[in-house]
Amino acid sequence: MLQNGKYRSVLWRRVRLYLWGFIIGLISVYFIYGNKHVKMLTPGMLKLDQLAGQTITYTDTALCQMKCQNVSKDEVKQAMTDGKVNTKKSNSFNVAHLLFNFTGHTPGGKELNIICIQLDTITQVTMVRDLEKPIPCKCP
Repeated sequence: MLQNGKYRSVLWRRVRLYLWGFIIGLISVYFIYGNKHVKMLTPGMLKLDQLAGQTITYTDTALCQMKCQNVSKDEVKQAMTDGKVNTKKSNSFNVAHLLFNFTGHTPGGKELNIICIQLDTITQVTMVRDLEKPIPCKCP
C-alpha cells in the first residue's frame, strides 16, 4: 500500500486528468453542435414526425376552421413537424385511437393549436385553431 501522502498525490493526478478530458470534451461538443440549433428529440416530437408522415385527412369541422382562419394544409403539416405535444390535453394511454393536442408554428409566423387522432396509418385532423386570431365564424 502507498503511504497516505503518495495516495493523495496519485488520486489528485487522476482527478486532474479526468477534469482536463471532460473540459476538452465540453469544448469540442460546443464547437460541433453549438450553433446548429439542434432540436431536442423528445417522444412528443418523434410522435409528431410519425403523424406528419402518415396520410392526413381532415374532418369537416377542421376544414371549416382552416377556411375561416386562412390556414392551408401545408401550414398544418409544417406545424406538425415543428410542434410540441401538450401531454395534459392529449389522450394517448389505454385508448383505441390516440388523440394528440399540440401547438406548432408555421413559417409565416402563425401559431396553430391542432387536435388530431391517430387511426392506424391515418392521421385525422379534427380541430385547427390560430391562437393569435379570435375565431371568426362558427363551424359544426
